Amino acid sequence: MSNTALGVAQSSAGIGTTDTAMRHILGAQWESTGVVDGLAVTGGTTLSYTVASGVAVCSKGASDGKTLAWFEGGSTPTVAANSSGTPRIDCIWITSHDLTQGDADNLVTLGVTQGTPAATPTAPTIPTYATLLAQMRMPAGATTTANATQAASIGYAIPYGASLGMLAENVHTMDGTGDGMVNKYYVEQATNFYIPTDRLITFKFYVCASASDGNYSDWFQSFVLDGTEIANSGGEFHFTNGWSTQMHEFSTTVQGGNHTAAVRSGLRGGAAPQFHYSGDQYTSFLGRRLQVWDGGVAR
Repeated sequence: MSNTALGVAQSSAGIGTTDTAMRHILGAQWESTGVVDGLAVTGGTTLSYTVASGVAVCSKGASDGKTLAWFEGGSTPTVAANSSGTPRIDCIWITSHDLTQGDADNLVTLGVTQGTPAATPTAPTIPTYATLLAQMRMPAGATTTANATQAASIGYAIPYGASLGMLAENVHTMDGTGDGMVNKYYVEQATNFYIPTDRLITFKFYVCASASDGNYSDWFQSFVLDGTEIANSGGEFHFTNGWSTQMHEFSTTVQGGNHTAAVRSGLRGGAAPQFHYSGDQYTSFLGRRLQVWDGGVAR
């Protein structure tokens, strides 16, 4: 087996960059399949959906790498009218065909999987090697796709090493007085998250509180990962008679896989903390909020 780099032309003996090598090189650049650019889906006056031009990352499986599929724009196959009295969800997808792997051609192809009408419709399952472009909600009684609306956010492809943003959040909505016993600690607000590789993870904890006696409250908080307190992740909150929102954060490298984050906290001195939560977007008394943020691949 001769391994060659992308950009090296094949010799007369066929030694050089192969399609398989290119797919694996592309696969190393992308953590997931999905939309890269364009490919917006809209309804129209017929029973097909229109897809704008754009690029998507496609794959026939991890062992085969990935392809970058350019589509110049066009229409999907038609779906049936929705004669039901309830809506349905149709899934529009794209796939990159390959003659050498049993496909009928080498074309980038659109498809649509029609859903089942229901009072609360769910998205149907698309083909294994398809990349989802959009989930479209087809109204009850619709005879065209003109009034179909997007039913879920777009699944964009994620470049390898890019931040995945906020991975998880747990909001404690307690609006009242906490435990007033000094040095009694609680592990709370467990939330699950997944990362595909070793990543730099930042744990953030926000709290809106005051001292219940109007004087002061010293409250300790640290982060817990998979049931174990993270060393040196602790911090102190100091509350007085005024309501205030404070934040503590800690960053560390976490191995790829499924994890559970939580908060360990307790009173260190003074009066019990008085937690404030309103659930009102205007007053923003947010109670206690644990967030897990991704900072990219750990090196």
